[in-house]
Amino acid sequence: MSNDPAGPDDTPGHPLPADRAADERASGDSASAASMPPAVPPVEVAVESPVAAPPYVSLHLGGYGDPLLDDEFTDVPASLELAYTDADLGLSPNAYDRAFPYDAVRRRARRSAGQRFRQVGRELAETVILAVLIFFAVKAVIQNFRVEGASMEPSLQSEQYLLVNKALYFRVNMDRVHEFLPFIPGDDGQERHLFRPPRRGDVVVFSFPLDPSRDFIKRVIGVPGDTVEVKDERVFINGSPLNEDYILATPNYTYGPKTVPPGEYFVLGDNRRNSYDSHAWGNTCPAQQQCDFVPEENIIGQAWVSYWPFSTLGFVNNKTIKPRAP
Repeated sequence: MSNDPAGPDDTPGHPLPADRAADERASGDSASAASMPPAVPPVEVAVESPVAAPPYVSLHLGGYGDPLLDDEFTDVPASLELAYTDADLGLSPNAYDRAFPYDAVRRRARRSAGQRFRQVGRELAETVILAVLIFFAVKAVIQNFRVEGASMEPSLQSEQYLLVNKALYFRVNMDRVHEFLPFIPGDDGQERHLFRPPRRGDVVVFSFPLDPSRDFIKRVIGVPGDTVEVKDERVFINGSPLNEDYILATPNYTYGPKTVPPGEYFVLGDNRRNSYDSHAWGNTCPAQQQCDFVPEENIIGQAWVSYWPFSTLGFVNNKTIKPRAP
């Protein structure tokens, strides 16, 4: 205990123990600082901030002028966008560019565009080829024909448009078929009809025998082997008259009798008094020639469907003609 009745001296000349300790520490620090060399001013070092990869955005809105929205590399997988190496992070201003496979993406885009172009070109070429094949296939079996004149009235009118069935009278060489299909017998070079030959009553389109550049349309009246005669305003086949309810008027001329040669046909127009047909052709060719008939190779096909004018739409008036008993 202190024997001082006034307690510890707190005058400035007599500091308290705590204050003395603080003063001792301050004096000690000053002595230490006096013994140390002068402080070197700190040097500021510019450190480049690491480039942080932006988050991968899969939405591509585009068209708003925002480079983040109009980025051509929005389809780059996130695994490639974030493929930084330790050497890239924060060391080079091109680190972000190197992290994206721009060249690879551009090459892939060019390859994809080239593949699409080739695919479109191939599809277009296939379409054109298919259209051409269909055109020629249809052309081989169907042909259009325009009626000119009044020789087939009342069955057909002038300026009426028809479709001609060319396939109905197709003929094939059986020997050639036998070469590819040995189980089908040949026929010594003879040709057979694929479906059937022309029949009496068929309305046929054919190349005019005296001028093959012109196409005519008439009705078959006599087939090979028939004896045809026209008299008394009636047509006779093998001595039997025909019952013709499809003609405009009865014939006012005489013809025959003549036998139709093999492979040829006798044809007449339904407008019998106004038709240039088999009964009249013989008067315009030399006497040594027989011009009355149409060779089968001249026959293009059977008149099948009328399609114009629209009011005539329907099948052509083909008939089955059978001579009746006299």
